[in-house]
Amino acid sequence: MSQQNVEIVRAMYRAFHDGDAEGAFAYFDPEVAVDASVRVDGEVGRGREDLARIIGEWVDGFDDWREEIEEIRDLGDQVCAVATQRGRGQRSGIETETRYAVLYELRGDTIIRMTLYAEPSDAFKAASLTE
Repeated sequence: MSQQNVEIVRAMYRAFHDGDAEGAFAYFDPEVAVDASVRVDGEVGRGREDLARIIGEWVDGFDDWREEIEEIRDLGDQVCAVATQRGRGQRSGIETETRYAVLYELRGDTIIRMTLYAEPSDAFKAASLTE
């Protein structure tokens, strides 16, 4: 099942990066828990609508936003994606680059929780505490 979880997360990212937001969001449970509290805006939410709002507000704050997935690691019922995002702040014009991790918890073939971590090592620590 864990390799299947990795494939689900990979497919979700493919859809998202190909511009298919609806297809990407279909991989998430309708009541997905989203914790992006490590970001400056500190967003936490529940459900696909909150997920779309949280991600949309973040990405829309940048010109030329892009994300590179460095690694997707199998952690059993969880999957950790390590990524780097780059962009230029719309208001500030400042170029930014941020490396971070997202820990996904899956049930069946659905993502039920998404938690962002400022440091990949924090995501791996959190996963080991909950396994």
